[in-house]
Amino acid sequence: MLLILTIGISMMLSTSGSPAIENHSTAQVLRYDLETANMPNSYKFSYDSSDGTSRTEEGAILNPGTPDAALNVLGTVRWYDDKGQLYEMSYKGGKRGYQTIIKKIS
Repeated sequence: MLLILTIGISMMLSTSGSPAIENHSTAQVLRYDLETANMPNSYKFSYDSSDGTSRTEEGAILNPGTPDAALNVLGTVRWYDDKGQLYEMSYKGGKRGYQTIIKKIS
C-alpha cells in the first residue's frame, strides 16, 4: 500500500514541470529503466524524456515482516519551467516523514 501511494505521489510530482518549448508538444520518453527483481521488497526506476525532464527513484522496505516495517524512498526529478530554467528536486521519504530539496540548476 505504501509503495502504491509513493509511486502515485511521485508520478504527480514528475509532471509538475513545464519545459520551455515553443509549441508545448507532448514529451516522448527516450529512456525508461525498471528493476523489480526484488519486489515487493525493493524497486528502482528511471526515465529521461524529450523535453529534458528526468527522474530516478529507488525504494525498499526496511524490516519487512515486522511491526517496524517501513518504506524508504530516495529520488530525484529534473524539469524545465516556462522560462527555460532547469530545476531539480531531490526527495526522500521514510519512517520519519518526507523531505524535499528543490534547487535551480540553470
